[in-house]
Amino acid sequence: MEFLKTHKRPVIIAAVAVALIAVALFFLLRSGGSSANAVYVQSVREITGGGLTLVERFSGVAESQKTEKIAADSTKTVKEIHVQSGDTVKKGDKLFSYDTELISLDVQQAQLEIESLQSSVATANNQISQYQRERQNVSGSERLAYDAQIQQLQAEINSNNYEIKTKQAALERLKNSLTNADVLAPFDGVVDQVGTVEAPIDGENTMVTLRNGGELRIKGSVSEQNVALLSQGQLVIVRSRVDPTISWPGTIDSIDTGSAQKSENEDYYGGEGGGSRATYYSFYVNLDGGTDGVIMGQHVTIEPDYGQTEVRDGLWLNAGYLTINEDGSAFVWADNGRGKLEKRSVTLGDYDEDFDEYEILDGLTQDDLIAWPDETCAAGLPTTTELVFDDEEFKEDFGSFDEEFYEEDFEGEFEGEFEGEPMEEPMGSMDAEG
Repeated sequence: MEFLKTHKRPVIIAAVAVALIAVALFFLLRSGGSSANAVYVQSVREITGGGLTLVERFSGVAESQKTEKIAADSTKTVKEIHVQSGDTVKKGDKLFSYDTELISLDVQQAQLEIESLQSSVATANNQISQYQRERQNVSGSERLAYDAQIQQLQAEINSNNYEIKTKQAALERLKNSLTNADVLAPFDGVVDQVGTVEAPIDGENTMVTLRNGGELRIKGSVSEQNVALLSQGQLVIVRSRVDPTISWPGTIDSIDTGSAQKSENEDYYGGEGGGSRATYYSFYVNLDGGTDGVIMGQHVTIEPDYGQTEVRDGLWLNAGYLTINEDGSAFVWADNGRGKLEKRSVTLGDYDEDFDEYEILDGLTQDDLIAWPDETCAAGLPTTTELVFDDEEFKEDFGSFDEEFYEEDFEGEFEGEFEGEPMEEPMGSMDAEG
């Protein structure tokens, strides 16, 4: 629970949500049941069994841990790309090919240049042999003149021989390029991204990114409104979308805020004002307990680990259902077993500040039915478990929930905590990314 104490935003959200529930229940209770004054009651088991799950959830998908960039040679021209995003390839499969026609021309040009240099060397050697024969028939200053010419020709030969070696090395590279005109997959994997000849994936001339089929990780998506909720090294819980009871512990490895993606979405309240363009970032999760049961491409949800999976002994009830007197005694409004409301004393134990819950030591069981306390509660009133919502009465008494109530009663009070962000799904599970 130490991690939770350093992340108080979920607790603040819980406080706001509880307040919202209180107001909503006030109007629900007035209209529920078989008579006008019947009070809606709910089992403790239902209340404490996860009916309110205030945890942000983000969408994710299982992908390969290793991704390799396959870049094109900047000295060559890519002629054809043989794969598309999502293709499965085997080691040695063609990814893209270079234009060999230009390489062939370069090979021919290099061969001609080498032959020309070799011819110049042969001519110079012949000239040296001739000068050496003529030098033997002269003396004095004429012999010195022959020596100078011979030295000059030898320097030209040395220079040409060096250039021949350089061009021969370049020729070998060109010939290899002809032989290796196809760039092949270095391992079995899945093609993630594919660039074009005109527009590589990045500034490094990357044409293909390839993911291997080995160890998996989770790639998540978070909106710019919620990216501040996540941090590198943060513990998370990864859940199967098909069966949320199946989960894996994980740790956020990195958050890629440098590569934003735009997505057209409706506004937060689903109004008719048209869609708003949202920005999303990718983040990556390593699974701490292994990847057993995880399949490549599997869709999952990711939620910060606030200790919500920990099972506590005893009965813990949200403080909102309790009325605590000045002397420390407490009671709840409960069904007396005969369809009537009664004030029932309970004995309190420890208090969990993080979840705003009290341990109930005596006076209440999981099977008891209790009501949300408000001024309409009174001993002897009939109870009902049927929840009926009169929308028109709610609007008459309370107005528009998401405009008047939120703006007047909550926006100012919690503006510093939420930094002006609209509340997303204040009641129930908050799946922040779908």
